[in-house]
Amino acid sequence: MKVHPECIPCFNKQILSILKFIEADRGLSLKVLKETCGLIAEKLEPEKSPGHNATYIHKLFKKIVGVNDPFKPLKDKYTEIALQLEKEIEEKFYQPTTDKLDMAVKLAAIGNVIDFGVPMEHQKTVKPDKPAFFDLEKEIETFLYQKFAYFDKEIFERFIVSGKKVLYIGDNAGEIVFDKFLLKFLKKQGMIITFVVRGGPILNDATIEEALKSGIDEIADNLITTGNDFIGIDFDFVGEDFQAEWNKAHVIISKGQANIETLETINNKDIFFILKSKCNPMAKELHCKKGDLIFLYNKHLLEIKNEDS
Repeated sequence: MKVHPECIPCFNKQILSILKFIEADRGLSLKVLKETCGLIAEKLEPEKSPGHNATYIHKLFKKIVGVNDPFKPLKDKYTEIALQLEKEIEEKFYQPTTDKLDMAVKLAAIGNVIDFGVPMEHQKTVKPDKPAFFDLEKEIETFLYQKFAYFDKEIFERFIVSGKKVLYIGDNAGEIVFDKFLLKFLKKQGMIITFVVRGGPILNDATIEEALKSGIDEIADNLITTGNDFIGIDFDFVGEDFQAEWNKAHVIISKGQANIETLETINNKDIFFILKSKCNPMAKELHCKKGDLIFLYNKHLLEIKNEDS
């Protein structure tokens, strides 16, 4: 996915939201915004993904402010909330259903609503003077029975083969707790799971720390990082472990919007994207509506794009 014009103000809104969250004063806020706007003006790479460009903007922010992981308090908070909800969700929704795969995919998709990088205007704020995010429990209840724009479950079932390797690319902290239902399902089918998180703090993306807190290591056979703190998957900067597991994978599950931005054109691997379409440019790319839930096979997506062209 290339940069859309709407991405430019979104970059700035993300930075402004973080500045408000860390309670930066007027002087620091103006300095950061001036510098990041300058970076966008001078070094934007519009042919690359929004996540690729946002990575450099957030790296500059962290350098100026001196805060390496500004969302750590919220990552910890939503990891804790998700873990508290996990048992209730399992007992109320996952265990009673006869179609465990169907429910596991839906829960994984619902988890993708956890995104501090996309503030929501009409939710309660964490503090009165801080940016609004969302009510996790309310979001789960709202989205659980929402119809998916794409739901390629029947295609995915063909790739569930005992002894085969699945590479599961996680996304946000808190969200990865909801990935555990799908991980457990695939593990029960005999698949060998490698779970991937970011190699360093960026936005609210999960790192090894959050994966361990969430109990991912108790399910996955292997827990690795992308090898960097880039938003999405940038193959020019991934680590050796990630590249090796990518090459060996029988099937790949990609969570979240940033990952699909960087992986949508790949046609030599079998990838299933699970996400919520969080903005109009992404909705346009996927031929769906903003807010739609997605479970989409990459070769199905390529067919859609070919038909459009």
